[in-house]
Amino acid sequence: MRITGAAATGAALTYMSIHLVQEAYAYDARACVDETSVCLTPWPVLSFPASFAIALVGLIVAYRLLGIRPGLTVIPPTLLLAPFPLNAALSTVGKWPAVVVGAVWAAAVALTAWRPYRILGLSASAALLLASLIILWR
Repeated sequence: MRITGAAATGAALTYMSIHLVQEAYAYDARACVDETSVCLTPWPVLSFPASFAIALVGLIVAYRLLGIRPGLTVIPPTLLLAPFPLNAALSTVGKWPAVVVGAVWAAAVALTAWRPYRILGLSASAALLLASLIILWR
């Protein structure tokens, strides 16, 4: 139940984050379509910290409700390292596979909270992170 909830939370927050950033860039493109000089709206810049803040609050609330503890050891790596696999998936295969990668990432990191599954969670998250770094830096 806890890992399924973590995966669902990761998928929902990944979809929200990708949609928020893509819509900000789409708005910027629509607003600047007739400009001949440099045109920049604040929304693409503000979409990154906004999605980070929403994801942080969402993870704190969801993991508290699911009983995934300790939050200080699970939430920071989930949130701070997630851009690597998400960006790799988004740039290579698209939005919906990136949502699946977000779910797998959140579930793998959440597995590290329990001793019997710690090695499985660390192995899965390390493999996902290594694969994403190879994809991003090739």
